[in-house]
Amino acid sequence: MWVSIGLLFLGLYVFYRIVNQGGASLALHFGALWVIMGIPELLPEERQNLAGGLRIIGMVFAASLIVFYLSQLSVFQ
Repeated sequence: MWVSIGLLFLGLYVFYRIVNQGGASLALHFGALWVIMGIPELLPEERQNLAGGLRIIGMVFAASLIVFYLSQLSVFQ
């Protein structure tokens, strides 16, 4: 489920890149985030350590996206 949502966001990025000659970086960032968060769900149970590490990487990436997009608001400039 998570990976399919990520692929949807990545598809939106490609669509906007082709149609508008400029990509919506928000779709690219969130597509990558959903894919990173979905990969641990696809791993077998023997790979739980790797899955935990990928979840932590996903949470750090999500936090950095939130900080990045909040810093772009005019309130903080």
